[in-house]
Amino acid sequence: MPRSRPTRTKRSTYVPPAKPKPGPSPRWVPVVGLALIGLGILLILLNYLIPGFPGGNWNLLIGFVLMAAGLLVLSQWR
Repeated sequence: MPRSRPTRTKRSTYVPPAKPKPGPSPRWVPVVGLALIGLGILLILLNYLIPGFPGGNWNLLIGFVLMAAGLLVLSQWR
């Protein structure tokens, strides 16, 4: 009796299916990221340019945190 032809070729190792590519980011991602970086820079500049600016050295910390948050948001931009 003749043998039937296999429908698939057999592989010796398992190859997982390819992962789907993620879609493009929403339009707000780069806008929010750049706005956070801009606000951080603005806050640091105001701290140095205006004597007696309320907040003292906390403005420096908040400014750097805002810039870091902007970089984190921009790292999700596709």
